[in-house]
Amino acid sequence: MLRHLILLVILSLVTLWPFFKKGFFESHDGEWMVIRFTAFHQALTSGQFPVRYVERLNNNYGYPVLNFLYPLPFYLAEIPKVLGLGFVDSIKAVFIASTVISSLAMYWALSRIATYTAAFAGAIIYLFIPYRFVDLYVRGSLGEIVALAVVPVIAGCILKLREKKQIYAPILALAVGLLILSHNVIAVLFLPFFLVMSRIILGKNIIGYVPSFILGIATTTFFWLPALYDLKLVRISQIKVSEITDHLVDFSKLIFPSWGYGPNPNSPDGLSVQIGLVAVFIFLATLTIMIATKTKNKQSFSSNNLISYMLIAFVLITLTNTKLALTFWQNLPGADAIQFPWRMHSILIFITAFLAAFVIDSAKNKTLLVALVAVAAITSTIFYTKPSTFVDRGDNYYATNEDTTNSRDEYLPIWVRLKPKDRPAEKIELVGPGQIVTKSQEHLKYEAVYESPAQTSLKINTVYFPQFVAKVDGRPSQISYDNDLGVISVKLPSGSHKAIISYTSSPVARASEVISLLALFGTGVYFFTLWRKPKIISDS
Repeated sequence: MLRHLILLVILSLVTLWPFFKKGFFESHDGEWMVIRFTAFHQALTSGQFPVRYVERLNNNYGYPVLNFLYPLPFYLAEIPKVLGLGFVDSIKAVFIASTVISSLAMYWALSRIATYTAAFAGAIIYLFIPYRFVDLYVRGSLGEIVALAVVPVIAGCILKLREKKQIYAPILALAVGLLILSHNVIAVLFLPFFLVMSRIILGKNIIGYVPSFILGIATTTFFWLPALYDLKLVRISQIKVSEITDHLVDFSKLIFPSWGYGPNPNSPDGLSVQIGLVAVFIFLATLTIMIATKTKNKQSFSSNNLISYMLIAFVLITLTNTKLALTFWQNLPGADAIQFPWRMHSILIFITAFLAAFVIDSAKNKTLLVALVAVAAITSTIFYTKPSTFVDRGDNYYATNEDTTNSRDEYLPIWVRLKPKDRPAEKIELVGPGQIVTKSQEHLKYEAVYESPAQTSLKINTVYFPQFVAKVDGRPSQISYDNDLGVISVKLPSGSHKAIISYTSSPVARASEVISLLALFGTGVYFFTLWRKPKIISDS
């Protein structure tokens, strides 16, 4: 077992060699993740928690992207940042740690249901599969990579519950929560899959696992509830970030090896959506074994139902990536939230790892077959560990970048009619008669003492969002944002007064945070109760 773990760590690090070079490399989202993290870090260290609105982005006019974007990768990146790493290296550290942990976690999960040798093979497949390298080196999808580290933990907890070890029920709840915080879309795809898997493995005893899923979802209410509630306020509710049907491909693209760095798999240099020849072989081998046995599987896997379920899911997910699924996507409610059909490949990675362990455990010469599968998986994908272009821009480039970090600025509020092209000369301005005597600015808090002979207006060059409140001499004042840039404007009375505009938690956000804390407390009590539960010792 220890030998397997050491080999998995070494192999994981081999796949990650570009992350150990100085600087970073270009990908669809990778450098944007660094920019977002710098803005996240600035907001967090300024006292905003949870981080929802970042002031620096959108040309220093502010942007509520983190109210909607999965937060866990950025909180994790704070660990290496606190330890002294720079912004780029902190993001790279999360990529590295998540990838290594994902292979070890898959090994642990599979060893609950298969031999250590078979679990080792499955963990290698989980690591060396084409879409993994698409995520790492083409898309730079930090959230999906973190999610792939959490997915096997959920599977392992479900399998532990099969062994009547209820202590894993609250751990399952925490893992479900971590998956949602890692990548909300991946969570939406995986949670129904895991619920069905739980039903197959644990039977009708839904009390054993359903509360864990409910608790896991509840612990993350602080993130998804405000995001859902505020979604109608931003452009993404009115536009399509991606036309999902444009990414459907011919079946051949899923089978034959290819590689590219473009955003659309149908473009000449588009990203690869291949399943991988090794995955196809494993699927066919599993299908052959299942047909050959016909009756109850006598291998280490306890039920044919689980393998049958994964085979069916493998086929259906594969088909949803082809042009045959055009009608399906056109009529699927909420399909636009998924954005890209090839995101379903994340589930294929998990399924293929499980099926690989099944195939190995069904073989007579396990060691030889593991060697063949490992060599085939590694040699068929190792050349995909090459990014398109290495860059060394330095932390300052990312820490001062004021882009929205979205291709279509989809998290701009709907009342912003004109995206600012330059940063504002001043954050606090008086529009009308009078003068500002003193003014000060902290993170999302603006103060001004002014004098005016008549009614005037105070303009704050920050894009309005409902969490902003204004007070004049301590009394609430109405905010206006009916202007092209959608920035904050407050009407002020004549005379000498003090105005304060600040960002606060909305009632929905505060309620969601309370729900999350209660759910987290409940999960802790659940764990402590099971941990303290006396063991029944039978007489020998």
